[in-house]
Amino acid sequence: MSKILKKIKIKTVIVLAVLLRLILLPFTYHGDITVVYWWGKFASDFGLRGYYDWLNFGGYGLPDQPMILIYYAQIIRKIFDFIYSIIWYINVNIPLFPSKISQWFFDEGNQILLKTPFIFFDILLAFVILNFLKLLKIKSKSKLKIAFVFILFYIPLIYNSTLWGSGDSLILSLALLALYKILQKKYFQTTLFLTLSILFKPTLIVWLPIFALIFVKQKPKLKQILGLTIFFLTLIYFISKPFTPVEINPLIWFYQTMTTKILPGCMWQLTSNAFNIWAVFFGIVPRLDELLILPFLSARNLSLIICLILYLWVLFKLIKNYSLKQIIYSLAMFSLITFTFMTRMHERYTFPALIPLYILSQIDKKYIKFFWILTITHLLNVYNWWWYPNINFLVFILEQDFFIRIISVINVVLVFKLLFINEKNK
Repeated sequence: MSKILKKIKIKTVIVLAVLLRLILLPFTYHGDITVVYWWGKFASDFGLRGYYDWLNFGGYGLPDQPMILIYYAQIIRKIFDFIYSIIWYINVNIPLFPSKISQWFFDEGNQILLKTPFIFFDILLAFVILNFLKLLKIKSKSKLKIAFVFILFYIPLIYNSTLWGSGDSLILSLALLALYKILQKKYFQTTLFLTLSILFKPTLIVWLPIFALIFVKQKPKLKQILGLTIFFLTLIYFISKPFTPVEINPLIWFYQTMTTKILPGCMWQLTSNAFNIWAVFFGIVPRLDELLILPFLSARNLSLIICLILYLWVLFKLIKNYSLKQIIYSLAMFSLITFTFMTRMHERYTFPALIPLYILSQIDKKYIKFFWILTITHLLNVYNWWWYPNINFLVFILEQDFFIRIISVINVVLVFKLLFINEKNK
């Protein structure tokens, strides 16, 4: 085995990983990509001023994601327009040029371009994971190489970015880079990476308390805190300004938009196809999370209380047993707690927990079973209601409410086991 590993060149593996993704890229994309396509088209056609406030999106869905994603969609749209203008010029002026290429690119090109950068963020994520494994004192070159190759060909990563078209590898790469930088006490880079991650998609905003605890533990000087505050507000100001109506301050606009239009989400349901505790009791049939669990307590508020208690439990464990390993464990648990107990969760929201769990499984065998079981339940969850590729046996199973509840029970049980797992780090 070691001889085979020595012959494997990392550059070759990376090229193969990229080629595999490029081959799979045109096959399909999720409806989420179509929504982002329209957001980018509207941003390109009408500009950004008032984008969240008065621009009429008709039947195409109001934007419920932050500003960096809109910038991204707008840039991709402009790239698409530029490429399409070249293809159209060739189509008009060269009779032999196949018109079907022009039509295909017009129909699908923008969506394919939206997915393409995620291929390279997959590769970046693999390198970031490799660096954390080195920080955790894995010195075996063969083990590091196996871990790196595995994550490049990790099915959920390929499925989510290359087929579905999610930006999970992008936001995870940025957030883990932020963690890497805060461990080096490079606070401005930490702030930049974390802000970009959250303002692309706010999935990892739940990690902020862990970053805050690390920051406090490092005992920064008052001068550093003031400098970071000014840097963060300046960053938010310039990110928000192109969207902001002229009569309001960009910082105030940012706060109002994030708290009223983005963070609450667009589907106020007990579960939006997430196999979690709400699916155990109510299934995944859409139900509003204003449902009263007690005469004075809605499901939404109960979910927030449960999550708060469990977040505090994980933070207490981190304070008591502070180490890099425990920090990575805490990241995984915050994502799993959110997915399992909070309402309004979507099917892909276990993925941010799988990457920290993978890192843990490389240094501690007791996490391996959790990583693999949650990988399987994650794949079943993202497959549900999308059905790509169509596998009749799986479709039949997942169309049965009983099996959905069983898988959800497995997720809940695993999270409780992880919450109370015995840790004694030095």
